[in-house]
Amino acid sequence: MMWMALEPITALGLSQDSDGHIPFAFVKGDEILLQRALNLVHRNSNEYVSVLFYASWCPFSRTCRPTFTILSSLFASIRHFAIEESAIRPSILLRYGVHGFPTFFLINSTTRIRYHGSRTLNSLTAFYSDVTGIKPVSLDQTSFDKVEKPSNLAQLKSIEQESCPFSWAKSPESLLRQDTYLALATTFVLLRLLYFLLPTLLACAQCTWRRHICNMSLWEHPLAYLNQAMQVFTCKRSNLQEGAINARVWASKSLAW
Repeated sequence: MMWMALEPITALGLSQDSDGHIPFAFVKGDEILLQRALNLVHRNSNEYVSVLFYASWCPFSRTCRPTFTILSSLFASIRHFAIEESAIRPSILLRYGVHGFPTFFLINSTTRIRYHGSRTLNSLTAFYSDVTGIKPVSLDQTSFDKVEKPSNLAQLKSIEQESCPFSWAKSPESLLRQDTYLALATTFVLLRLLYFLLPTLLACAQCTWRRHICNMSLWEHPLAYLNQAMQVFTCKRSNLQEGAINARVWASKSLAW
């Protein structure tokens, strides 16, 4: 396989301090940077590099990136590179077997080892030590504070624009802002569908209303007959009551005589 010429460390975005060590940080880039990282390990056969594949829309990636920064301080002799999912071709991800995010790799000139364990700092530190044989450096509280300062992690913890690849998972505001054409096309399709279905819906509504009116009209005559029957029954009942009263009166008069 042909490899690109080795670039200087400064070309990778790494600046050395006065002692010749790389400061606490990792380099964020694309597949070109990944190729340069591979050039480093093929130039120096005993050297390891750590590669993190992450996605900005993945919440697990956002929580792992500060840990990745701390790892770059604990293992300062290992260069750390972070490759964002949108900055690399899918074929490269498939070549590395990256099917989820985040994914850690330790790479040297002969091996490429993927991490499958817990993403806690202790587990990752043990993984680094087991694979590379390098022990983590001891950092005092000042060094940890330096690593975790907002100025050093501002780029990591900055609020990134929502870029979830699943359109259905986006809020309407984000969908309209990021995928304006998709939102307009969806609105057009829905309005067009409503335009074709509206006459059918109106016809169904009119038919239902006619049936309701027809059923109401069918009930009008039985109700009228029932009212008339109730009136006749009431009238006959009153006549019977009057006849009974008259009979009592005549009976009382006949007894009086």
